[in-house]
Amino acid sequence: MIHSGLLICSFFVKERYGRDDSKVINLNNEIHIEQVGNEETYNSIWKLFSDFFNNHLDLSDDESSMKLFSIARDSIKEFDTDSYHCASFIINSGSYGIEGKLTNRTTKEVKYNRTREDADVKQFHALIYIPKDADGIKVQKGILLFQSIGTFGVKTITTKQIKDYFAQKGLTFETRSVSISVFLKRILEENRIKKVTLLKNCTSIDSSDNMLISTGREEKVYYSPKFKESFIQRIIDFVDGKKDDTIFEINDNLYEDISISFNLSGRTRTAKLKDIDRFSLVEDIPDSIYNNGNTNYDDIIRHMIGTAESYKEKMVFRIAE
Repeated sequence: MIHSGLLICSFFVKERYGRDDSKVINLNNEIHIEQVGNEETYNSIWKLFSDFFNNHLDLSDDESSMKLFSIARDSIKEFDTDSYHCASFIINSGSYGIEGKLTNRTTKEVKYNRTREDADVKQFHALIYIPKDADGIKVQKGILLFQSIGTFGVKTITTKQIKDYFAQKGLTFETRSVSISVFLKRILEENRIKKVTLLKNCTSIDSSDNMLISTGREEKVYYSPKFKESFIQRIIDFVDGKKDDTIFEINDNLYEDISISFNLSGRTRTAKLKDIDRFSLVEDIPDSIYNNGNTNYDDIIRHMIGTAESYKEKMVFRIAE
């Protein structure tokens, strides 16, 4: 059976040449963009997303990643409530560059010889979710959800296309993890960890070596570890922004980073703690909804909105106070 999942991340937008988070944009407010000889005003971020959709209805060729990309016509649906606004859409995307034979599994007959110019274009559901401002809080972060099918996904190609489009408007589009501390605590407590690797640069005891070169990198690996509650809390505190470097001090040794490999959606994924803020979560779509590819559009969109709602409760929606 082919399984499907939801890759979940957060996003924010800031002025392209802003050097700090003070340039982050309030997503539900009017946006003013000043460029050389031109000034544009948008009533909210949704007008920019609408323009992005309309500019990508035809298949485009991203030669750097060897992928085709487009937004399926008539697939865009918007939902507006008192607490959020979101837009669902379908992405057409597929890779080319590999030759192959499309073979009937029953008859073993070759139906088509695939050339390097042929792209296997599939359809993936996606959702952009932004909460409404409430209790005096101006929302600066939204949630992105991308469907994955088996080993195929569209997060990288889609966010690249969005970034390129926003850059033309003088804006920077950034993605980050969403509620990563909640996720990490769950996989740590459920013993899903397959491997933990402690990383540090190794220096020579010869002082003349230390003036010129590093002598390599030391890795210490623990397989199927079980953590003490106190160490789990140190990790959670670290990813929650309490950047205490003592998390990397273990048995009187100071490590540069910690790499964690764990089971997720039937696959092994690896993340380094210092880069964990850029890690994207993947949640399984229940087989009752995906049903081996027999998907009802309304059912999967309801599931995606419900997933975004559940993560909304665990997020802080401002970058800078």
